[in-house]
This record gives sequence, structure tokens and C-alpha cells, in this order.
Amino acid sequence: MGPDPKRQPSSATTGFFQQQPAPSDLFNEDEALQRIFRFHLPLRTQHSIKPDLQHMSKLVTTPQILAWNADAERNTPYVRTWDSWGKRIDQLITSEGWRELQNLGIREGIVAIGHEKEFGRFGRFGRVYQFLKYHVWCAFSADVTCPSAMTDGAARLLRGQLEKGGLGEVERRVFERAFERLVQRDPGEAWTSGQWMTERAGGSDVRSTETLATPASNEDIRATDVDGNPLGPHSISGFKWFSSATDANATVLLAKEPDGSISAFFAPTRVLRPNSTTPELNGISIQRLKSKLGTRALPTAELVLSNMRAWRIGAAGQGTKEISTILNITRVHNAVSAVSSWGRGLSISRAFARVRRIRGKLLMDIPAHVRTLAEQHVLYHANMHLAFYTVALLGAAEHPSTPTSDTHSSRLLPQASVRHLLRLLTPLTKLLTAKAAIAGLQECMESLGGVGYLENEDVSMNIARLYRGANVLAIWEGTTNVMVDDLVRVVKGSTGQVTLEALAGVVESVVVHWKKSGQDRWAKPVEEAWGEVRQKIEESSRAELAFDGRSVAKDLGWIVCALCLGEDALSDGSPAAFEVCSRWISSKGTGSDLSGRSYVRAARWDSIIVFGDEPVVVRTKI
Repeated sequence: MGPDPKRQPSSATTGFFQQQPAPSDLFNEDEALQRIFRFHLPLRTQHSIKPDLQHMSKLVTTPQILAWNADAERNTPYVRTWDSWGKRIDQLITSEGWRELQNLGIREGIVAIGHEKEFGRFGRFGRVYQFLKYHVWCAFSADVTCPSAMTDGAARLLRGQLEKGGLGEVERRVFERAFERLVQRDPGEAWTSGQWMTERAGGSDVRSTETLATPASNEDIRATDVDGNPLGPHSISGFKWFSSATDANATVLLAKEPDGSISAFFAPTRVLRPNSTTPELNGISIQRLKSKLGTRALPTAELVLSNMRAWRIGAAGQGTKEISTILNITRVHNAVSAVSSWGRGLSISRAFARVRRIRGKLLMDIPAHVRTLAEQHVLYHANMHLAFYTVALLGAAEHPSTPTSDTHSSRLLPQASVRHLLRLLTPLTKLLTAKAAIAGLQECMESLGGVGYLENEDVSMNIARLYRGANVLAIWEGTTNVMVDDLVRVVKGSTGQVTLEALAGVVESVVVHWKKSGQDRWAKPVEEAWGEVRQKIEESSRAELAFDGRSVAKDLGWIVCALCLGEDALSDGSPAAFEVCSRWISSKGTGSDLSGRSYVRAARWDSIIVFGDEPVVVRTKI
């Protein structure tokens, strides 16, 4: 039975919001999101896309979307292994809610925006636009954003292959058609893509890949993909241990060539056999679906591949290099997913504080409670900037000809350094935002007391669901230590010195700007911290740096967040933004600082950071 579009949230979970409902215009309600919007986009782009972001903000909290989320969470996917006649079919059954949410994301261009009009009016700003909308969407998507991330990565990979040239006529036709489908807005035409790399032996170590690729025999030469195009000349057989987007229409995967080298391959998941009009799986058997802590609506499976027909992507033996294109995209998605879920948790916490009374006082009038929320909001603002700085770098790297001087963030985006900065920031941002969001959502859950711990179907209130799901973000696409190892590889590799010089150039440019603006109190600690961390990186061996990699990552992240927060505050002179930046810098990233002020004044600033200009009641005795 499908979800009831008229269904309303349970009164048991909404009683606290009878006086003032939880916010429904998420774009306008989230100050950090508003600041990112103004900081990274020129005015003409802001005017062009703001109506769409406001539309999405209102759409995601409608009863229909909430009902689809509840349905996707309640009716989790399962596999129908056999048909009525004993034929193995491995049919994946997903809920109506999941399918409708996936179709909605496709129609709203959650993937397409990053690829449309690439030479038109959005250019490099298309990525910022895409991820602003993604931020609004993610917490209400029942994790359909996971296949969106992989689809985005696969589209970018195929686009890169088409731009390189050197493809055969048939291969080009296959890749062009696949790309068109991956960036479609029509759910009837659109494809989603999987990304199947993890195996039992290797985990994140793709060198341990056991899946084999061999030349295909001629037995299936007349079979085609669903568009009537020939199947690829490679036969893939093996076992994929952790494969999300099991319901995808295509996939990118790694496999070993006969000589032992690892290559990347693209394959449709369904094919048409001669004299048949019903697609069947392309050599894929679903062994079982995974039982997970969170992301329960998302089908994640163990897959057996047997003669899966595929096309090689790029040169033989270059699989790890080719697949990095997808990993860079999906890690950016991971970071924005983290801050999106956290931002929704804070939104609920704010709304709850406005209506929940303890011993006759609203929570928003209890300074200790607001103090904790303020600390979380400072951390959230910093991590939002970290995530969207990386998004802006991605857009600038993909569109090097688009000018970078017409935004407030231009000092952070020197065109000659964009690619080096992106390579450094991608693993750094992924690891820091994931850990911060997990801790932040725990605080949000606690801020609601017992109701925050409840698993209920009211998606507008269910922080517990967000917290469960967020825990995968520190694991998917590489654990924290894997990201640290990647970060060390960047700064100690062949381009390490160039990368450090790129970041040094940004630090110097921003610090000079701060000093000219009278903000020496920000400049000095950032200069000192950068000098210390750079010295540590340059003087440590690779092994030494890897051993202490988490602290190095934390220090680098603090510096980058400080740069973004300071530039943002100076862009419009907002007193609240100045306060957030000052707290970040003086507290070394903890989000808490009194700076010698009385707690009465500090409490007033706490209230402004959390609620805007709404007053907080502060008494001399509490």
C-alpha cells in the first residue's frame, strides 16, 4: 500500500510545535546557507536561481514528500529471487516512496544542474547552484542522493572520455547516449549509475580487486543494451561486497585485466536478448541486501557478476586513475550531505527551543541551552564554508575559462591554483565534515531530550534517523584514516610543494586583506598556525606525517575555515558573521569563546548567532 498524500504528522510528535511550526522555508531560514549563496555567487546568478531554491525549500516539507520519506523508511527494499516458475530473476523491490523521491530528484535536476548549460550562463557557478539545492534536498530525500552522487560522478567520467576523443564510433555512441541519460530530467529517460568497487578482500584498497575482465566470447554478440546499442567487448566476473545503488541502470566498476593490471569499466545493468522485449540483468545476481545501522531505504547489496558485458574506460591498467574522477565528485557529495543533515538537525533544535518550556521558561530563554546551540552553529558555519569552498573549487576546475573575480570568494579561488587546491581540499573536507556532522547531530538529538531519541515517522522531527544515516559518511568513499592517507599523499607527493605554495598564496592574499581591513586579531593567529603546520608537513617524513595525520588535517581545516569565515564576514560587514569568525579563530575551532566578556554579553551574542535578533532573557541569577 502506498503512502497517503494527505497524511499529516502524528500529533504525538508535533505537540511541541503547536505554537510555532518547524520551519518550512529552509533556504531562507538557514543563515549559513544564505551566506554561502551570497558569498560564492555573483548577483546575476543569485537573482536567476533564488526562485528555484525557494521553491525547493517549500517543496521538501510538504505532506506528500514527508509521506514518501516515511514510506521509504518503513518499507525497506527486498529481493524477489525467484519467479512463480522457479526461474531466478533477482528482482529488487523498492518502496513507492523511494521511487517517487528518486524521480523527484531527477525532475528537480539534482544531478543535471551540474552538467547543464556548461558553456552558458551558469558556468562554474552551476556546481554551487547544484549543491545549494542538494543541501536543501538531502535531509528529505530518503538517501536517494547516494545514487545521485554516483550518477553525477559517472556523468563527469563519461564526459571526460568524450572530451578526450580517441573513441571508436560505436564506443562514442554508447558513451554519448549513456551521458545523455545520466543527466536527464525526465524520469522515464533518466538513468542512475552505481559505483561497484568494494570487495571482501580489499575494502578501500582497490589493489586487492579480485574481479576479472576478459575478452567476451561471441555467444551474446546479438544482445544489446536497452537502447539497442552493442554490448561492450569485455566480460566481467567476480564478487562485489558492498554495492549501493543496486537498482541503478548502469555502473562503473574496477576489474583486473589478464595481465594483472586494474582497469575501469562501464556497463549497463540490463540487456535485451535476441527476440525478447523484456530486459534482463547483465550477468548480475544479487546475493543478499545488507542490513545497516542507517540509510535503510537505500538498497545496498552483495553482487555476483558472471559474464557482465562492459566497455573499458580509458587505457588498460589506468583504472585507479580513471575512477578518481568519480571519487572526487562523490566525496564532495558526501561533504554536502553531512552539512545538510546537520543543518536540518539544527533547524529542528532552533524550532524546538522556541516552544519547549522547562520550569516555566522557554529553552530559548535559558542561556546555558542557547550557549550550546551557539557553539554548534559556529561549528556548522565553519563546516558549511569548508564544504562549499570545495564545491566552488570543483566548479572553477571544471570551467577554467569562467572569470573568478566577480564574487566575494574570489581571493580564495586563484585560477592558476584551483586544481591543486581542489585535490588538497577534497579528502580534507570529506573527513572533517563527516566527523563534525556526526557529533553535531548527536548534540541536536540531545537538545530535544527524550523526543530527540525517538524513532518516529514524522520526518520533519526525526533527528534520530538523520544521526543514524550520518554515521556512514565517515566510512563511505574512504574512512577517516583513508582520507588522512590520501591527504598525506597529496602534500608529500610529487606535486606536494606546488600544492603547499597554492594554499600559501591564498593565506597570504587573505591575510593582507584582513590587515588592510583592520583585522590583525584574525591575521596573526592564522599566520602563526599556517607557519607551524606547513613546517610540520615539510620537515616530517611521510610515515611521521601519516602517524599524526588526523591532527594535521584538523589544523589545516581550521585554517581554511578561518579564511572562509573571515572573507565572508568582511564581504558585508555582518556583526553576527564577525562574531562567528572571531569565535572560530580565538577558540581554535571549538565554537566556544567568552574572550573576557561577561556572560550576559556573551549570552546576547549566543542568541543572535542562533536566532538572529530575537531577544534572550538573561538574568543575573540563574
